[in-house]
Amino acid sequence: MSLTDSDVAVLAAEAAASVHRSRTGGGLERQWKSGADFATDVDVAAEEAVLALLREQRPDDAVVAEESGHSGPRDAQRVWLVDPLCGTLNYAAGEGPYGASVALTRGDDVLAAAVAEPHRLTWTDGTEARTRVAGHEGPAVPSASSRLVEILMETVDPDEQGFSSARFWRSSAFATLSPRFVGTGITLAWVACGLRAGFVLPGRRGPSVHFSSGIGICRAAGCVLTGLRGEPLHLAHDGLVCAADARTHAELLAGVAEQLGGRRT
Repeated sequence: MSLTDSDVAVLAAEAAASVHRSRTGGGLERQWKSGADFATDVDVAAEEAVLALLREQRPDDAVVAEESGHSGPRDAQRVWLVDPLCGTLNYAAGEGPYGASVALTRGDDVLAAAVAEPHRLTWTDGTEARTRVAGHEGPAVPSASSRLVEILMETVDPDEQGFSSARFWRSSAFATLSPRFVGTGITLAWVACGLRAGFVLPGRRGPSVHFSSGIGICRAAGCVLTGLRGEPLHLAHDGLVCAADARTHAELLAGVAEQLGGRRT
Protein backbone atom coordinates (compact mmCIF):
# COMPACT_ATOMS: atom_id res chain seq x y z
CA MET A 1 0.00 0.00 0.00
CA SER A 2 1.37 3.40 -0.96
CA LEU A 3 2.16 5.90 1.75
CA THR A 4 0.25 9.15 2.09
CA ASP A 5 2.11 12.44 2.33
CA SER A 6 1.40 12.61 6.05
CA ASP A 7 2.76 9.04 6.44
CA VAL A 8 5.96 10.15 4.74
CA ALA A 9 6.21 13.29 6.89
CA VAL A 10 5.83 11.21 10.06
CA LEU A 11 8.34 8.58 8.95
CA ALA A 12 10.85 11.28 7.98
CA ALA A 13 10.55 13.12 11.28
CA GLU A 14 10.77 9.87 13.22
CA ALA A 15 13.87 8.85 11.25
CA ALA A 16 15.57 12.05 12.39
CA ALA A 17 14.36 11.55 15.96
CA SER A 18 15.85 8.07 15.95
CA VAL A 19 19.24 9.60 15.16
CA HIS A 20 18.77 12.08 18.01
CA ARG A 21 18.06 9.27 20.48
CA SER A 22 21.01 7.18 19.31
CA ARG A 23 23.44 10.01 20.02
CA THR A 24 21.98 11.47 23.22
CA GLY A 25 24.67 11.86 25.85
CA GLY A 26 27.52 11.28 23.40
CA GLY A 27 30.20 13.61 22.15
CA LEU A 28 29.30 16.07 19.40
CA GLU A 29 31.29 17.66 16.63
CA ARG A 30 30.31 21.31 16.16
CA GLN A 31 30.31 23.08 12.83
CA TRP A 32 30.18 26.82 13.41
CA LYS A 33 27.95 28.98 11.23
CA SER A 34 27.95 32.54 12.55
CA GLY A 35 28.02 34.14 15.97
CA ALA A 36 26.86 31.61 18.55
CA ASP A 37 25.04 29.49 15.96
CA PHE A 38 26.35 26.07 15.03
CA ALA A 39 25.32 22.69 13.67
CA THR A 40 26.49 19.34 14.96
CA ASP A 41 27.26 16.04 13.31
CA VAL A 42 23.91 14.88 14.69
CA ASP A 43 22.14 17.58 12.64
CA VAL A 44 23.92 16.29 9.54
CA ALA A 45 23.26 12.60 10.24
CA ALA A 46 19.58 13.24 11.01
CA GLU A 47 19.22 15.25 7.82
CA GLU A 48 20.80 12.48 5.77
CA ALA A 49 18.28 10.02 7.21
CA VAL A 50 15.38 12.29 6.24
CA LEU A 51 16.75 12.94 2.75
CA ALA A 52 17.25 9.24 2.08
CA LEU A 53 13.62 8.54 2.93
CA LEU A 54 12.27 11.45 0.89
CA ARG A 55 14.36 10.50 -2.14
CA GLU A 56 12.96 6.97 -1.94
CA GLN A 57 9.32 7.89 -1.32
CA ARG A 58 8.94 11.23 -3.15
CA PRO A 59 11.70 11.48 -5.79
CA ASP A 60 9.78 14.02 -7.89
CA ASP A 61 9.49 16.54 -5.05
CA ALA A 62 12.04 19.21 -4.16
CA VAL A 63 13.62 19.47 -0.71
CA VAL A 64 15.02 22.43 1.19
CA ALA A 65 16.95 21.23 4.22
CA GLU A 66 18.60 23.23 6.99
CA GLU A 67 22.14 21.98 6.45
CA SER A 68 22.35 20.96 2.77
CA GLY A 69 19.99 23.46 1.16
CA HIS A 70 18.00 22.74 -2.00
CA SER A 71 17.92 19.39 -3.76
CA GLY A 72 15.64 17.78 -6.31
CA PRO A 73 13.83 19.37 -9.27
CA ARG A 74 14.12 23.16 -9.36
CA ASP A 75 10.68 23.52 -10.93
CA ALA A 76 8.85 21.23 -8.51
CA GLN A 77 5.67 22.71 -7.04
CA ARG A 78 5.84 20.43 -4.01
CA VAL A 79 8.68 21.31 -1.66
CA TRP A 80 9.66 19.54 1.56
CA LEU A 81 11.12 21.80 4.26
CA VAL A 82 13.36 19.94 6.69
CA ASP A 83 14.87 21.00 10.00
CA PRO A 84 16.63 17.81 11.14
CA LEU A 85 17.33 19.07 14.67
CA CYS A 86 15.33 22.10 15.74
CA GLY A 87 16.80 23.16 19.05
CA THR A 88 20.42 22.29 18.29
CA LEU A 89 21.78 24.43 21.12
CA ASN A 90 19.43 22.74 23.59
CA TYR A 91 20.42 19.28 22.33
CA ALA A 92 24.12 20.10 22.52
CA ALA A 93 23.64 21.29 26.10
CA GLY A 94 22.04 17.97 26.99
CA GLU A 95 18.59 19.40 27.66
CA GLY A 96 15.32 19.79 25.77
CA PRO A 97 13.28 20.81 24.08
CA TYR A 98 14.39 19.74 20.63
CA GLY A 99 12.99 17.72 17.79
CA ALA A 100 12.77 17.18 14.05
CA SER A 101 10.49 19.22 11.81
CA VAL A 102 9.34 18.12 8.34
CA ALA A 103 6.75 19.89 6.17
CA LEU A 104 5.49 19.34 2.65
CA THR A 105 4.44 22.64 1.07
CA ARG A 106 2.89 23.76 -2.18
CA GLY A 107 2.95 27.51 -2.46
CA ASP A 108 1.42 28.86 0.73
CA ASP A 109 -0.20 25.55 1.69
CA VAL A 110 1.19 22.98 4.10
CA LEU A 111 0.01 19.66 2.66
CA ALA A 112 1.48 17.54 5.45
CA ALA A 113 3.81 18.08 8.39
CA ALA A 114 5.27 16.34 11.41
CA VAL A 115 7.22 17.39 14.49
CA ALA A 116 8.96 14.55 16.34
CA GLU A 117 10.25 15.16 19.86
CA PRO A 118 11.78 12.55 22.18
CA HIS A 119 8.42 11.75 23.79
CA ARG A 120 5.85 13.42 21.53
CA LEU A 121 4.85 13.24 17.87
CA THR A 122 2.53 15.84 16.36
CA TRP A 123 1.45 15.78 12.73
CA THR A 124 -1.11 16.86 10.16
CA ASP A 125 -2.41 15.73 6.80
CA GLY A 126 -3.28 19.36 6.04
CA THR A 127 -6.81 18.95 7.37
CA GLU A 128 -6.59 17.37 10.82
CA ALA A 129 -3.86 17.68 13.48
CA ARG A 130 -3.04 14.77 15.77
CA THR A 131 -0.59 14.02 18.53
CA ARG A 132 0.81 10.90 20.18
CA VAL A 133 2.42 10.67 23.62
CA ALA A 134 3.44 7.43 25.35
CA GLY A 135 1.46 5.39 22.85
CA HIS A 136 -1.74 7.39 23.36
CA GLU A 137 -2.96 9.09 20.18
CA GLY A 138 -5.69 11.66 19.69
CA PRO A 139 -6.57 14.97 18.06
CA ALA A 140 -4.39 17.99 18.83
CA VAL A 141 -6.59 20.34 20.87
CA PRO A 142 -5.50 23.96 21.45
CA SER A 143 -6.08 25.45 24.89
CA ALA A 144 -5.11 28.78 26.44
CA SER A 145 -5.43 27.43 29.98
CA SER A 146 -1.66 27.39 30.63
CA ARG A 147 -1.46 31.16 29.91
CA LEU A 148 2.12 30.49 28.73
CA VAL A 149 3.31 32.23 25.57
CA GLU A 150 6.46 31.28 23.72
CA ILE A 151 8.47 34.19 22.31
CA LEU A 152 11.31 33.64 19.86
CA MET A 153 14.18 36.06 20.41
CA GLU A 154 16.03 37.25 17.31
CA THR A 155 19.70 38.15 16.97
CA VAL A 156 18.53 41.42 15.38
CA ASP A 157 16.33 43.19 17.92
CA PRO A 158 14.30 45.17 16.99
CA ASP A 159 13.47 43.53 13.68
CA GLU A 160 12.89 45.24 10.32
CA GLN A 161 9.46 46.46 11.40
CA GLY A 162 10.66 47.89 14.68
CA PHE A 163 9.29 45.02 16.77
CA SER A 164 11.46 44.08 19.76
CA SER A 165 10.94 40.77 21.55
CA ALA A 166 12.75 42.19 24.58
CA ARG A 167 10.31 45.12 24.81
CA PHE A 168 7.35 42.83 24.10
CA TRP A 169 8.05 40.88 27.29
CA ARG A 170 7.24 44.09 29.19
CA SER A 171 4.01 44.87 27.29
CA SER A 172 0.48 44.83 28.65
CA ALA A 173 -0.07 41.43 27.02
CA PHE A 174 1.71 39.88 29.97
CA ALA A 175 -0.52 41.29 32.64
CA THR A 176 -2.37 37.96 32.50
CA LEU A 177 -0.08 35.87 30.25
CA SER A 178 3.39 34.52 31.12
CA PRO A 179 6.25 34.73 28.58
CA ARG A 180 8.60 31.83 27.97
CA PHE A 181 11.66 31.32 25.78
CA VAL A 182 13.09 27.89 25.08
CA GLY A 183 14.68 28.69 21.74
CA THR A 184 13.15 26.29 19.24
CA GLY A 185 10.42 26.48 16.61
CA ILE A 186 8.95 23.11 17.58
CA THR A 187 7.13 24.89 20.42
CA LEU A 188 4.79 26.35 17.80
CA ALA A 189 3.28 22.85 17.60
CA TRP A 190 2.80 22.99 21.37
CA VAL A 191 0.09 25.63 20.84
CA ALA A 192 -1.82 23.10 18.75
CA CYS A 193 -1.55 20.56 21.57
CA GLY A 194 -2.61 22.91 24.38
CA LEU A 195 0.85 23.12 25.97
CA ARG A 196 1.19 26.82 25.18
CA ALA A 197 -1.46 29.53 24.93
CA GLY A 198 0.45 31.34 22.20
CA PHE A 199 3.61 31.82 20.17
CA VAL A 200 5.10 35.08 18.87
CA LEU A 201 7.83 35.29 16.26
CA PRO A 202 9.43 38.50 14.90
CA GLY A 203 11.47 38.97 11.77
CA ARG A 204 11.02 38.93 8.02
CA ARG A 205 11.50 35.50 6.46
CA GLY A 206 10.48 33.27 3.61
CA PRO A 207 8.94 29.79 3.99
CA SER A 208 11.03 28.40 6.82
CA VAL A 209 12.37 24.97 7.71
CA HIS A 210 11.97 26.00 11.35
CA PHE A 211 8.32 27.09 11.43
CA SER A 212 6.37 25.75 8.44
CA SER A 213 5.57 22.45 10.15
CA GLY A 214 4.22 24.23 13.20
CA ILE A 215 2.20 26.64 11.06
CA GLY A 216 0.61 23.76 9.17
CA ILE A 217 -0.17 21.84 12.37
CA CYS A 218 -1.64 24.92 14.06
CA ARG A 219 -3.76 25.74 11.02
CA ALA A 220 -5.21 22.24 11.02
CA ALA A 221 -5.81 22.32 14.79
CA GLY A 222 -7.84 25.53 14.52
CA CYS A 223 -5.44 27.97 16.17
CA VAL A 224 -5.64 31.69 15.37
CA LEU A 225 -2.66 32.78 13.23
CA THR A 226 -1.79 36.18 11.77
CA GLY A 227 1.17 38.41 11.14
CA LEU A 228 2.33 40.87 13.79
CA ARG A 229 -0.22 43.47 12.70
CA GLY A 230 -3.12 41.05 12.47
CA GLU A 231 -2.77 40.56 8.72
CA PRO A 232 -3.39 37.14 7.09
CA LEU A 233 -0.43 34.85 7.71
CA HIS A 234 1.58 33.36 4.83
CA LEU A 235 4.52 30.97 4.96
CA ALA A 236 6.62 33.92 3.79
CA HIS A 237 5.77 36.45 6.45
CA ASP A 238 6.85 39.47 8.51
CA GLY A 239 6.43 37.96 11.95
CA LEU A 240 3.83 35.63 13.38
CA VAL A 241 1.28 35.66 16.18
CA CYS A 242 -0.30 32.29 16.95
CA ALA A 243 -2.81 31.71 19.74
CA ALA A 244 -5.00 28.92 21.02
CA ASP A 245 -8.06 31.15 20.94
CA ALA A 246 -9.30 34.54 19.75
CA ARG A 247 -9.11 36.18 23.19
CA THR A 248 -5.45 35.31 23.69
CA HIS A 249 -4.68 36.36 20.14
CA ALA A 250 -6.27 39.76 20.75
CA GLU A 251 -4.23 40.22 23.94
CA LEU A 252 -1.01 39.42 22.10
CA LEU A 253 -1.81 41.76 19.20
CA ALA A 254 -2.55 44.56 21.66
CA GLY A 255 0.88 44.09 23.20
CA VAL A 256 2.54 44.08 19.78
CA ALA A 257 0.66 47.25 18.77
CA GLU A 258 2.12 49.14 21.74
CA GLN A 259 5.49 49.25 20.01
CA LEU A 260 4.35 49.28 16.39
CA GLY A 261 2.31 52.42 16.91
CA GLY A 262 -1.00 50.60 16.90
CA ARG A 263 -0.76 50.16 13.11
CA ARG A 264 -2.58 47.08 11.83
CA THR A 265 -3.70 46.01 8.41
